[in-house]
Amino acid sequence: MKLRLILLFCPPLLLTGCVETLILDELQFIHSVGYDYIDEDRVEGTASVPIYKMEEQVGSETISAVASTSRDIRLELNARSSKPLHSGKISSILFSEEMAQKMGIMQILDSFSRDSAVGMRNFICITRDSPKKMLELSSPLEIDIAVYIKELIEQNIERQNIPQSNFHLFLKRYYEDGQDPFLPYLSLKGNTIQIEGVSLFQGDRYVGKLNLKEAFMMKILLEPFANGTYEVSLPEEGEYAVLRNIHSKAHYHIERNTNTPAIKIVINFTGKLNEYSGEKLNEQKLTEIVETLKQQLENDIVATIGLFQEKNIDPLGIGSRVKARNYGFKLDEWKAYYPNAKVDVTVNVKIKETGIRQ
Repeated sequence: MKLRLILLFCPPLLLTGCVETLILDELQFIHSVGYDYIDEDRVEGTASVPIYKMEEQVGSETISAVASTSRDIRLELNARSSKPLHSGKISSILFSEEMAQKMGIMQILDSFSRDSAVGMRNFICITRDSPKKMLELSSPLEIDIAVYIKELIEQNIERQNIPQSNFHLFLKRYYEDGQDPFLPYLSLKGNTIQIEGVSLFQGDRYVGKLNLKEAFMMKILLEPFANGTYEVSLPEEGEYAVLRNIHSKAHYHIERNTNTPAIKIVINFTGKLNEYSGEKLNEQKLTEIVETLKQQLENDIVATIGLFQEKNIDPLGIGSRVKARNYGFKLDEWKAYYPNAKVDVTVNVKIKETGIRQ
């Protein structure tokens, strides 16, 4: 019996000797990587790696290389690094708008998706300006620039400016029938990186972007959220109201078993009136605010959906919802119908409390 127990535990112990041992101090971890378009055959890859300063401060430096494939870029980058580069701590992957438009991004992302060290919650971004230039910047908060980019995107998702997005969600939306992916869109303002909106894709190619207001409409359509903020302009000149603690959820009503369905979206939108620029707030004014907000939201949402249809892209995944309700779904029929499909939008607005002293 003792011999059997010894033999049972021996194989795992022997196998541990076959596992490659990584000594952290002997590796150079990449924190962010960016890709710039050079020409139709070449891309410049830039890796941002941490450097450790005095008093436990962490900065960053970059290594760049030009090649035709992701693998060759990695080889060139390693040739310029004092330690072997490792992708286990990558938090963001940046692509220039020009590259995403002319070449697409799946060739690069496919290699990352096959690397078990790369996490699926990493942020993928499109940049108006050069990713290399962005990664060479010093962070305004004196932290690693890759950490700054990661936290910038996280707080804009959490604060309701842009929809949820990461590596896993991009791949899911890319491969799913009846849906197109989207990503955060970054730009430079002076020497500061900012989120400018959401980049739109047809397949893996960039085809346009939404500004922050349009991105907010898209978020309303895609996911329930809480604690958002929205400002509504009122008919009286110069008057406005601000709602906070917004809760919103969209419900899709799609006709079943047809590739040319009637589509209706109902959105429940509630919030607390936190600020009003006028002199007096009464029931009549509250009604006016609710009606104005309802009309503005419906108009803006319809316009945003119309923009998607005009570009023949479906980042909302309406096609995937149609497929789920239609056993005989035919993608070609849906694609032909989608650009001219009528989408009815109704927004139900409710103000729970005002929070404004009279």
